[in-house]
Amino acid sequence: MFVGPAGSGKSSLVHAYSKWLSEEFGLRVYKINLDTAAEYIPYQPDFDIRVYIDAHRIAKELRLGPNGALVKSMEMLSENIELVTKAVDNAGTDFILIDTPGQMEVFIFRDVAYKLGQSLGKYGREVVAIFVIDGEVVKRYEDYAFIAVMSVALQARLGIDVVPVINKIDLVRDLSIVGDVISDVEEIVKRLSTSGTYGEMLAKIVNMIWLYAKATRVPRVSARSMQGLEELHRIVHELTCSCGDLT
Repeated sequence: MFVGPAGSGKSSLVHAYSKWLSEEFGLRVYKINLDTAAEYIPYQPDFDIRVYIDAHRIAKELRLGPNGALVKSMEMLSENIELVTKAVDNAGTDFILIDTPGQMEVFIFRDVAYKLGQSLGKYGREVVAIFVIDGEVVKRYEDYAFIAVMSVALQARLGIDVVPVINKIDLVRDLSIVGDVISDVEEIVKRLSTSGTYGEMLAKIVNMIWLYAKATRVPRVSARSMQGLEELHRIVHELTCSCGDLT
């Protein structure tokens, strides 16, 4: 399941990852779009929620603004979550990629995210959420604290493992600060600890989170150039492999 703020490149990453899985390994991939307000999707969804629940149609019928229509569409999706679970149950493919709404907060902070997480819970460790972050917003060490906190919050909300991914790495001007949270955690904590009381607090939070979090790396990927998809795939495999945690 791909989640993340608007403009982070979720749909593009779904498209790139599905193409990579098909071309590299010949795997069958089933793509699900849950964005009820999407104007354009770079891939052909096998299940498209807009067939049943369309935010633009709702806006016209109920005379709502774009935000109100999107909220209403998420409420309707929550009430009809079996549409998605049936699609997942009947997919019959090697991988299922679920693309969520562009406005993450409308999805995450509504019942629909919790219900979907609970429904997918029956598949156990086979389910992973990919938290997609635009590499351009990672410009300070404090941003890593944000990524860590959000990852834990998403895991608590969805009830499934969460893998943070830094996307659009091909557009990042300064790669020196966009590293790996796990391998660079000591440097991150050191930098945060010297930036005042707030930074010291963030340092303690990051240390505590990564003390208990699974030791997954944070891959740097590019949906456009396909960079880093192998690393992303390896991490997904480690988290979902029945043989145990390979990290």
